[in-house]
Amino acid sequence: MVWREPDRKGLVHSMKPPARIIPRFMPGEWPGLALCSVFLLWANLITPLWADDYCRTMPPHIGTIVRIVWGNYNFWTGRWFTTLITFLFLDLHHYGSLIAFAVVNTAVFVFMVHVVVHMCRDAVGGAPAPRAGDGLAQCLLVFLMLWWLPRTIGEVALWKTGAIGYLWPMAGEMWILARILAQRTRMNAAQYTAVFLIATFLEPLSALLTLVLLGNCVLAWKHARPVPWALLCSHGAGTLVLGLAPGNYVRMRTLPPSPLPDRLDGLLGNMGSLFDPFWIPFVLVIGTGLFMGRRQLSLPRRLRAGHGWVFAALALVYMTFLLMFPRAAMAARVSYPASVLLACYLTCLLFMCPLNPAFRAVLGVSCVGLTAMHLAIVIPDLTRLARISHDWVASTRAQVARDQPVVLPRVTMGPRHKLLYVRKDIIFVGINPDPHSMLTACFARAMGASSVRSVP
Repeated sequence: MVWREPDRKGLVHSMKPPARIIPRFMPGEWPGLALCSVFLLWANLITPLWADDYCRTMPPHIGTIVRIVWGNYNFWTGRWFTTLITFLFLDLHHYGSLIAFAVVNTAVFVFMVHVVVHMCRDAVGGAPAPRAGDGLAQCLLVFLMLWWLPRTIGEVALWKTGAIGYLWPMAGEMWILARILAQRTRMNAAQYTAVFLIATFLEPLSALLTLVLLGNCVLAWKHARPVPWALLCSHGAGTLVLGLAPGNYVRMRTLPPSPLPDRLDGLLGNMGSLFDPFWIPFVLVIGTGLFMGRRQLSLPRRLRAGHGWVFAALALVYMTFLLMFPRAAMAARVSYPASVLLACYLTCLLFMCPLNPAFRAVLGVSCVGLTAMHLAIVIPDLTRLARISHDWVASTRAQVARDQPVVLPRVTMGPRHKLLYVRKDIIFVGINPDPHSMLTACFARAMGASSVRSVP
């Protein structure tokens, strides 16, 4: 079936209908996403509040929230929508909103897995539909890559403040990117509003997608296709509102000076740290599949993965955009979008692997083994963190009830015994020995204590 549409010059061409942005679930995907949802819901529920989360657990009052958001926009950050919805979720902490957050955050991560699977299958040129078992293994492998390939995942997918600030915009921008690649750029008013809000989350990611949209508009004009001006304008407006906020420049002046050579040195270090030993098992599995299929298709063509190479190129462009940040602001979580884009490239390579009996066996055994290792690492980590937080809260409430100054035993983490430790699935922020430390003061206020400090 074809459809006909006039171009800019009034000529009519017969065209195939555009691809669906979110196709039907492939065989085995539903069970895979369901298993991911069960794990993610548990992980979100067991993850306690940390650091900035406590600064946003105040009694809900919309007037106060609006004043704080407006003040942040003018004096600290342009991420006004991020700040707003973080307050709206965490201010209702005492009314069970953390359960609502866990459900929503789980849905966002699962949605991103779904979008990545179908976007990458489309990018490689329509990989053949797998059997149910193969589809389940592929879906779980994509989830595991999205979890383990980033430098930090607990900080950007489980920590409440971090998930809203990084996971949510990443999922939203991936949805927009998928629509661009599938040429489904015509939207309704509600979708354009969502695009505008998505573009107000994360500066370098928003700038990257605006650049992609601009390039898409140029290509559409060049090939006499309808140009998605409305989509470009809605996303571009969000990028401008985010990037031109006065607070960005006020905050910039509080950081140490960072000339371009210093920023470049920090960027190179950040790019190198994107790759760690956790990449090895995934590269081995996919490399084995590419080697098995070398007779059907040359290795260079497989490595291009159709249009899959674009995701690796976008990751490089994104990392280049980080030069807009001073070196002191280049935390591990800022590189999260680049890791997701690199995971998309590996997903495309995965779909280039032949589904013959030999690779099916490799895929099945690898998926079971990696899933077992995933659970063996994450469950003890998250359980330990939850126990630490529970002991702090219980001890603080007991001392507050006796009207005593709150003193907690100092807990550190990592080989260097840090009060702040962020690595892969772990995000830990210890109680500072200085009761005037901002994050410790937020914890004290949330617990109803006059002050809190830690001692060895």
